[in-house]
Amino acid sequence: MDFRQFRLPAITVLTVLLLAIPSWSQAQSKLDKTLNKAAVYFTSFDLVTAEALYQEALSIDPNCYDAAYRLGFINAYQDDYREALRWFLKASEIDPAKNDTVYLQIGLTYKRLENCRKAREAFTEFMNRHKTRDAYYVRAEREIKGCDMLEASAAQDPAYRIKPTSFNSTAADQYPNYLDQRQEDKFIVFTSHRPLPSRKVKNDLVTGQPKDSDLYQVVMENDSTFTEPVRFEVPINTRGNDGAATFSADGLTMYYTICNSKKNKNGCSIFESRYDPVRKVWGKPVFVESLAGTKDMIINSRGKTKKVPTDDRQPFMTRDGRTMFFISDRDGGEGALDIWYSRRVGAGWSPPVNAGAEVNTAFNEITPALSQDGTKLFFASNGLGGFGGYDLYEAKGNIGEWSTPTNLQAPVNSPYNDFGMLLLNDTTLLFTTNRPGGAGSDDIYWARKIYVSPPKLEIAVKGVIRDKVTKQPVEFATAILYKYQDDGSILALDTFNTDQSARYEFPLETGLVYKVLGNAPEYLANEVEVSTKEVTESTELERNIDIELEPIVIDKEIRLNNIYYDFDEYYLREDAVLELSGLLKTLRQNSNIIIELDSHTDSNGTEDYNQVLSDNRAKAAIRYLVENGIDPRRLNWKGWGEGKLLIYPEVSDEDEQLNRRTEFKIISIDFGI
Repeated sequence: MDFRQFRLPAITVLTVLLLAIPSWSQAQSKLDKTLNKAAVYFTSFDLVTAEALYQEALSIDPNCYDAAYRLGFINAYQDDYREALRWFLKASEIDPAKNDTVYLQIGLTYKRLENCRKAREAFTEFMNRHKTRDAYYVRAEREIKGCDMLEASAAQDPAYRIKPTSFNSTAADQYPNYLDQRQEDKFIVFTSHRPLPSRKVKNDLVTGQPKDSDLYQVVMENDSTFTEPVRFEVPINTRGNDGAATFSADGLTMYYTICNSKKNKNGCSIFESRYDPVRKVWGKPVFVESLAGTKDMIINSRGKTKKVPTDDRQPFMTRDGRTMFFISDRDGGEGALDIWYSRRVGAGWSPPVNAGAEVNTAFNEITPALSQDGTKLFFASNGLGGFGGYDLYEAKGNIGEWSTPTNLQAPVNSPYNDFGMLLLNDTTLLFTTNRPGGAGSDDIYWARKIYVSPPKLEIAVKGVIRDKVTKQPVEFATAILYKYQDDGSILALDTFNTDQSARYEFPLETGLVYKVLGNAPEYLANEVEVSTKEVTESTELERNIDIELEPIVIDKEIRLNNIYYDFDEYYLREDAVLELSGLLKTLRQNSNIIIELDSHTDSNGTEDYNQVLSDNRAKAAIRYLVENGIDPRRLNWKGWGEGKLLIYPEVSDEDEQLNRRTEFKIISIDFGI
């Protein structure tokens, strides 16, 4: 068959194309109008309406990149990450080169779904395409490290036991905080979007969940059991969104967020209310003007701007009432939402200060809270590359000087959003999360550290007793183990008699300080100190803990450094006492030796005078040793006057000082035998 017979004449083809143009033009016009309308709702965070319009755009053009890309964001905002991933992947398939940021979003979504292999591939693809090392590039690098952390946590035993609290609802429950820290009963205040039977439910345009939020309180019976929630009454709860409350230490002043109020129709601001303990009611909330700000907002395609109120939320007042932390999107920060703080000035607050680039990123930081001693800042961030979504972090330091934030790790952090933390004590905390397994949407969980008994450590100290001169082992030596007690005294624990190898070994316990004394016939005893206070695992302390013994040489003169005397004096100076304490230690360690202590003078004065002076100096040293428990039968002395000068002639004060010296020598090793 000749297929050429089916070929249309040229004039016919042209006619078909011309007839098709009006239809295509009408479709494109309808698509453009739908996308423009959807963009208006998307940027104003009416995501429910925007989603329907983007779906309509895809019905007009199934290959509409912008619609698929925006649907990815909308589903991510609504915590439907599988659907978000589907739309982000579709956008990348429609036009792989149109927007490299889609690969960052694909990576973030895979990470939420705990698929780190695919997430790494997407982050790497983003960096290869993006190339510029900006905030987005750095975030991709951090997210890859977060994947490493996420995978490593799966192989570790959890540090906390976590469980949803009993007062969660199917709507969002968030931001736990103390009410009155003085009372024995622990009142916990939290924010909830749970609907009221008496109020028509309005759904949030971003999440589709109930929009209005109110403040509630429960009593914490213990760190995991709570009473039924009680809602705050008017005027605290308003027709707007109310929540994220913080209180003074006495529970009489509250600061909290009200959104969509008359003061800030499109955002959130911080209000103050005071409690009347007589009438037992909260006062009308007052707008805290000193914490508010303004920012420039673009209002049309030509770049025209107008001043609008800043979005200020989630206040946290320090226990002393002098500092207020909160989050804001005001100009001058590091990103969209940053942590800011303000100081108390009279009845108001100072101009807010950004908490700094150490804790704030180009992305969002939220829910700041300070430990009671003010040395730890807890907050959540989605810009530090943690487990996924918002992660909880801890930064140590002081206001204005924070360390690099530390991730609180799993199971407190997860691939989902984890934020809004309240530290109850050293072992227990409350936090907010939207992870699966709760009552629905955001839930408040409690977490308690799991106490694991440390394994019994096996520690030993080993070494060799050696000759200090030859470094050879001293056969058949003795090692004695002592323990330092709390009062500073020492207690003998064990004795080890070595063989030809001269090796000794003692088992030790953790958290103590020991000394090992080595001794052998015809040697001066010596000791080493060993500490196990920093030991955290079973080990043998083989850090060359050898004990070197000095051979005893009869009649060998040993100079006592710094046993000097002032001119024409024989009292012991402080530096002399310090040096004599070393000789005292040697005598105590070697109870068999007998010594002779020799004292010398310089050449000033007559020989007779110097002889008497040297005798008195020798007797002063002997008196010190006897007063400190040395048997006088072990002590001989001799004054040499100026008969054995080291330096002659003496041409300086230093020469004379060196001649005014004390020495000792061992004359016997037979005492007590």
